[in-house]
Amino acid sequence: MTTPATRHSTAPGRLTPSLDQLMQVAQEGAAAYASAQPYPHAVIDGLFSTEALRAVATELPPRSAAGWTTWDTTNEWKHVFDRPEFFGPNARRLADDLNSSEFVRFLERLTGIDALVPDPHLTAAGYFDVRTGGFLNVHVDFARNPKLSLVRRVNVLVYLNEGWQEDWGGLLELRGRLDGGVVQSILPVLNRMVVFSTPGAAHGHPRPVAAPEGRSRLCFSAYYFTSPDLPDSPFERHGVLFSEAGDEGLSGTVRRFVPPIAIDGAKAVRRRYRRSRGSRLR
Repeated sequence: MTTPATRHSTAPGRLTPSLDQLMQVAQEGAAAYASAQPYPHAVIDGLFSTEALRAVATELPPRSAAGWTTWDTTNEWKHVFDRPEFFGPNARRLADDLNSSEFVRFLERLTGIDALVPDPHLTAAGYFDVRTGGFLNVHVDFARNPKLSLVRRVNVLVYLNEGWQEDWGGLLELRGRLDGGVVQSILPVLNRMVVFSTPGAAHGHPRPVAAPEGRSRLCFSAYYFTSPDLPDSPFERHGVLFSEAGDEGLSGTVRRFVPPIAIDGAKAVRRRYRRSRGSRLR
C-alpha cells in the first residue's frame, strides 16, 4: 500500500506532523495496511520534514567515528550506526520523534497492534549505509530483543536518498517467503517511509548497489516491540533467518563434503564478485 505524498506541516521542534495529523494518516491507511501483500505494510511519502531529512543525511558520521558496525558476510555487506549519543542534532530529533508517544500511537492505529514499545537504544537500527557493491539478502528479522526481553512486531524504515534512480539498485523487496518471488519492490527515495509487521516478513535488497561515486543507499530505521505476555504475541525465538538462495549457492551436499577453508574461500570470491558487479552496473 502506497499513500500519496502528505502535505502536513511538522510540529514545532519536531520532524513529524502533529498527533492529530499523524492519526489522520493512520486512520486513512489502516485498512490498506492490513490487506497489503505479501504481509501487512505501508509505504508513506512526505510524512517528515524533507529539509530536516536532508540534514540527517549530511550528518552521517564519518567511517572513523566510534559506533559503526560493518556486516561483511555471505548474506550482507552494510554499515550500521546505532549510537544515538553520537548522532547530529537532526538525526537525534528524528530518533526522538520515532520513539515518541505520538509516533507510537500513530503506529498502533496504522498497524492494529496495541501496546507497542520503542527501543530507545536503537539496537541494530539507526543509520544504514550501503555503498556500491553492498547488499542485504532476503531475510526474516530476529524475533526478540534480548536487551529488552520483548517481541519484535514492527519495522520502520525512513529513506534519505535524494534523486535515487532505479538502475542504482538497492530496491527493497518484499516476499511472501524467504525463497519466494518478489511481491513488492520499493524505491528507497528521500522522505519515503516503509512500515511493516515483522513476524515472518521476508525482505531485503539483494541486488548490489550501483550508485555513482560519492553516493550510497542511506536509511534510518527503528523497531518496535510488544510484551511476550500479550495474548497475540508470536512465539518465535529465532535470530535473523536468511534465504537459502543467499548462501553462496552452496548446497547441503557441498557443505558436507568440502573442507570449511575451501567454502570460506568460495564465499570470499562470491562477495568480491557481488561488489564488482555493483561497480559494473553503474
